[in-house]
Amino acid sequence: MRSKILATAALATVTALSLSACGGAESGSGGAVASAAAIDQCKPEGTTLKLAFAPQGTPAVEHAKKIMEEKYPGLKIDAVAAQSGNYSDLTKQVVADTAVGKRPDLIMTGLGQLRFWTDSYNPAPLDPATLPEGYQKQFLTAGEVDGTTYLAPFQISTPTMLVNKKLLAEAGITDPSSIKDFAALEDAARKVTAKTGKPSINISSDDLPDWFSQALVQSSGEKYVAEDGSFGFDTPKGREAIGLLARLAKDKTSLNVRMDDGQAQFVAGNLAFHMATTSRIVKVVKEAPKDLDWMPIDLPGLNGPEGELPAGGNGWVVISEDSCKAAFSQAMVTEMLTKEASLLSSGKDYSYIPVNKLATEELLKGDNIAPQMRYAWTYDKPLTVWGGFEGAQTAQIIDTVRNMMEQLATGKPADEVVPATAKSINSMLGK
Repeated sequence: MRSKILATAALATVTALSLSACGGAESGSGGAVASAAAIDQCKPEGTTLKLAFAPQGTPAVEHAKKIMEEKYPGLKIDAVAAQSGNYSDLTKQVVADTAVGKRPDLIMTGLGQLRFWTDSYNPAPLDPATLPEGYQKQFLTAGEVDGTTYLAPFQISTPTMLVNKKLLAEAGITDPSSIKDFAALEDAARKVTAKTGKPSINISSDDLPDWFSQALVQSSGEKYVAEDGSFGFDTPKGREAIGLLARLAKDKTSLNVRMDDGQAQFVAGNLAFHMATTSRIVKVVKEAPKDLDWMPIDLPGLNGPEGELPAGGNGWVVISEDSCKAAFSQAMVTEMLTKEASLLSSGKDYSYIPVNKLATEELLKGDNIAPQMRYAWTYDKPLTVWGGFEGAQTAQIIDTVRNMMEQLATGKPADEVVPATAKSINSMLGK
């Protein structure tokens, strides 16, 4: 999807506003959340369920709304999408609505903002046993905090590397999928640049700095957030992993532009490597000329892929203050994760990873499916939570991580930049 859907660049401003609106970031400052009642003890008549969600969820929400209102006669579901597809804007809206007594019962949130909700609103735990047939429960780890599941991933993506097969072949690299570690990636980038005289790889730091840095660190087998909640990769291996950015800059192989600009260069055939997201694959498929020979590959790691990647995208969280509305909210979540809803949220107009494998099977039966779309639809590896630092500090941490990546992208050594970043973030966290 478009970068604004996943964008976190605006989080600093809106999170500050959000925290102000809800009176701080202390646990429970968003008010008490009700435990879900037994749904058969709840009367749907006279009950209105209020949802807050971004427009990319509309098709599946409308489908689930129809099912729920037929299944529970008398139940009304107030489901009007927000104008913005930006998750930070959605957070601001929910917090502002709550402050004036218009708290929703069920919300969509970007996966990178889960800790904000758990630290500030105490959402209701989700019972995985209520999820529908075919739901890929390995993705639930992206919705966990301290071992408890609070969020059901709905539209999900993961970082990937897009490669131009023609440019690589001209540089003598005939099997892009063999590039599994950073040494091979750096070597390939140098060979392409030597052939073309131009930068050959782009890793952006504008709107996804925390997600992309987390992916580079975790793919290398290091922890992004330590067990005690502190900065996790100020280690020799961690510094070497994230130091990829500095090494690419030193080799003059890095383009170092914004995500959209890098994607435009990739689509134009000028870039051999572009770090992107599986959710963007559909846009590249639609924009790239038919003769562009390209493919996505799994993100390499320092010594090959050694760890799980962080999940991007969004999911559903129950924050209702009424026990029966909480029960109906959980039932609504179930309906939005079925095969039919997953086809609507991750189908041919999207390249989100379908969270329901029955939807994946249906999608793969289609004709003339671009192989790149198959990659996005069939990704089934476990994914971790996006982020993981304390939610109240999300905005400042993202800004600090962005600054780290920008410094590395100028060639500043990781042994200097990473310890300073760790010190700054740990100070914010009181570690």
